[in-house]
Amino acid sequence: MILDTQYLGALADGDEATREKARELDERVLPTRVPPAVVWEVDTGIGNAPLAEQGEKLYALYERLIASRSTVDLSPEVARQAGRLNGEHMKSDVLAELDGADSIVAAHGLLLGEPVVSNDSGFRDVEGLEVKIY
Repeated sequence: MILDTQYLGALADGDEATREKARELDERVLPTRVPPAVVWEVDTGIGNAPLAEQGEKLYALYERLIASRSTVDLSPEVARQAGRLNGEHMKSDVLAELDGADSIVAAHGLLLGEPVVSNDSGFRDVEGLEVKIY
């Protein structure tokens, strides 16, 4: 399972539906992976926190969440797949917008043959990608 930033954020916020999904994933003993683009998005958001003290607490919380899962590398193959997805979605009049980070998350899901765990509706327009909502 590829974890999206939105999922980790909801987990950090203590959202009950997200916690239930986390328990389900733990019970099924499925590998959960965090792409580097998710780490980048998390750190960008925390770096923009209005109070330094708040940011430090958030860094610690997310570090625990990310450290308890495996990560995946941003290989040239993933980068190419993500670029193609991003380009397709940018030029389309019917596909949902898929930003750079989400393109990388989707590419990992496609290339590893694993679902993406997210409530972000943009992933649902990626052909061949299974999306697990919570």
